[in-house]
Amino acid sequence: MMDIANILLRFSVTLSGEFLVILALFIYIFYLHLQLAKKNILLKSIYERIEKPDSKLAKKDILLFLENLKNPEFSGKVTKDKLLDKKISDFLFENDKDIKLFLHYTSRKEVADKIVHDGFKFVNSFYKTAEYIYNDELYLVHRHHEHKQYGHFVIVICIQKEIYERYSDELGKIKAKNISVEQILTEKAPITDENSDEIYLLPKQFIKGYFDYTDGTITENPDFNSSYHSPVFQENLKRIKTIH
Repeated sequence: MMDIANILLRFSVTLSGEFLVILALFIYIFYLHLQLAKKNILLKSIYERIEKPDSKLAKKDILLFLENLKNPEFSGKVTKDKLLDKKISDFLFENDKDIKLFLHYTSRKEVADKIVHDGFKFVNSFYKTAEYIYNDELYLVHRHHEHKQYGHFVIVICIQKEIYERYSDELGKIKAKNISVEQILTEKAPITDENSDEIYLLPKQFIKGYFDYTDGTITENPDFNSSYHSPVFQENLKRIKTIH
């Protein structure tokens, strides 16, 4: 009898072990199906955006975002951050039809406060550290996931389109190379660092403020003025014209 009891006990243990393995596999398969369903929903929303005639999404942006879906760690959620909260969206895209909007990420609050107080420093090319953004949720999320590792404080830079396009047209007329509009929109002469790079300072008036995408807090700049136009800007353009 003892031998039979031992056999039944071992059989029960083996059966229990196999059952747990099967249950674990079943749960994992269910999880994979759930993730696939989420991705299918996201893909459907992307295709709907593509079909809209007024969509601002560029083909390369769509392809890059779709490529991200191949990442096994992709959770199916667009973002866990506060980026898509209404108050941040309103802060970012207020008067978006009239402005050029750029974002810059930094990891330190004291740096963000200094930019609000003093202006935004950039080396040679403005676009190495500032990312152009327009009012499209998918595009914003894609750019956010590319830059969020640089810090959770996001500087918001706004320049009135009329001013930006005026100087852009002027640079186009003289075919100035390696010169950006932002280099014109400075009030102080650039300084040269130890690497012989020129450092420019965008005026603080173009800094709308910053937000923390982890908790959704917003810090506004009391001196913000996207239509700020200094007479120095025109002098900068004249100087560039004499060179080119």
